[in-house]
Amino acid sequence: MKFFNKIWSRYREKVPAAVNRDFCKFFKMDEVNGMRLEKRFIGKLHLPRGFIVACDPLLGLHDTFPFSRKVPPGEYPATMLMARSGFSRRNALLLLKFKDQQPASFKLAKLPGQTGRFTGSHGFFGFTADAGIGCVCDAYTQKHYNNYLERFFKDHPEGNIYDSLFNRTFARKARGEEQLFYNFYLPTHPQLNVIMFHTGYGDGIYPAYWGIGEDGTVCSLVIDFIVL
Repeated sequence: MKFFNKIWSRYREKVPAAVNRDFCKFFKMDEVNGMRLEKRFIGKLHLPRGFIVACDPLLGLHDTFPFSRKVPPGEYPATMLMARSGFSRRNALLLLKFKDQQPASFKLAKLPGQTGRFTGSHGFFGFTADAGIGCVCDAYTQKHYNNYLERFFKDHPEGNIYDSLFNRTFARKARGEEQLFYNFYLPTHPQLNVIMFHTGYGDGIYPAYWGIGEDGTVCSLVIDFIVL
């Protein structure tokens, strides 16, 4: 825990400047701070309502509120930026792109009722990953995902949703390494999907940022796994 506490304390000091970082530039780079960067296209995230939920899919998807900003409904490309250091490879940034436009600035993504830049308990706003896994989906998908889980546990009262559905994919070897993300489509609603991913260094608090264009519209959403 001392290792992770050092990471969070360093990041809290960087938060004011981090809002003004150009996160998109990292997707054009091959290396930063001695780490090699790799891009992977995950697929498209279907947002039928345009309200985005980000949380731990195993512990928080049943009651997490969506971000207060809304994006136009549609399907949007999701790209993961991974950072490699030695034999270790970690998710660094997740990019959802809503417009083919370069953001002029980035603003913290907040839930309804959250004000200011900081929260007293963690130093900054973000979603909690208690199982080292996070996800993004539409609030409409969230509802049907929860209904699916309810039926799953009714049919498998002693079952474990992670072991039954997700572990096989996350444990699958990609180029001899563990899979770091998963585009999960609901069996009951095949057009709806939840993008899941390992979170940086594991359990912790991870902030998301809206990419805002010159005209004030939302261009993108970036989740920072506090690796870069």
